[in-house]
This record gives sequence, structure tokens and C-alpha cells, in this order.
Amino acid sequence: MLKHKIKNNGALLGDSVVRTIQSGIRAQFANGASDGAFKTLNEIGIKQDGTTGKLKIDDDKLKKVLNENTASVRELLVGDGKETGITTKIATEVKGYLADDGIIDSAQDSINATLKKLTKQYLSVSASIDDTVARYTAQFTQLDTMMSKLNNTSTYLSQQFTAMSNS
Repeated sequence: MLKHKIKNNGALLGDSVVRTIQSGIRAQFANGASDGAFKTLNEIGIKQDGTTGKLKIDDDKLKKVLNENTASVRELLVGDGKETGITTKIATEVKGYLADDGIIDSAQDSINATLKKLTKQYLSVSASIDDTVARYTAQFTQLDTMMSKLNNTSTYLSQQFTAMSNS
């Protein structure tokens, strides 16, 4: 089971921005509403799984509450549409995350800055490697030329010693 979970985990698993957003939205669900007949989603048959964050609906309870008190359910969910109501609060929370100075924008700026820094480091290391390869190539070329000259000198001297011993 663990391998299955690991295989299906996304790139943002454990990311602090995602955890912050999850916590903020979960808090809005948990806080509920301050006005009206219903204060929490649980009271109308909607529970949040504490581990996964998924909502679970008790169909019978929700149908009963909707049939008996639709206006109070609407007030719990939407409220005045400006400040109260769970979905209104969640929408406000999400707008804050998506704002130009919000947490997502800040995270994106941070990622872009890190990417620029890493690109700069990559280019610097790459240039250093290229310089080292060029230096080694020049040294090996000089060594090869020197070895060729020494071999020629060795051959010449061998021929001279052979000629001297034959005469």
C-alpha cells in the first residue's frame, strides 16, 4: 500500500505552500459560521475526513436538513456573500492565496529566483569544466608533440649508434 501511495504522490507533496493552503481551507471548514441556525457543516451532514481532507456526505441527514430548513443551510454555506458563510470565507481565503502578493505568487517568485541562481551556477561550473578540458587538451597535445620528438630523437640516436658500431 505504501508503494502505491508513493507512486501516486505528486511533485508538490510536502510543499509548505500547499500545506498552508490546505490548512487555511480546512480551518474555514472547521470554523464554520458564527451566525444562523447551523454553525458547522457537520450539523447538516457534511463531515471532513481529518486525514485526507475529503468531504463525506450523509445523504439522509443533508436531505432532511434541506427539506426542513433550506434558508439556514444557505446562510451556513453562503452567508451574506461578503463576509459570512463557509463558502464565502473559503473564496476570500483562496483569493488571498491567488492575489499578486499572495502566497502562491511569493512561492513562484522564490522558485524563479532559485532557478536563476541555479542556472548561473550551472553556467559557471560548465564554463569551468570547458576551461579545464581545453587546458588538458592543450597539455596532452604538447605532451604528444614532445613524445613524438623524443621518439624521433631516439630513432636517430639508435641509427647513429648502430652506424658507429658497424664502422
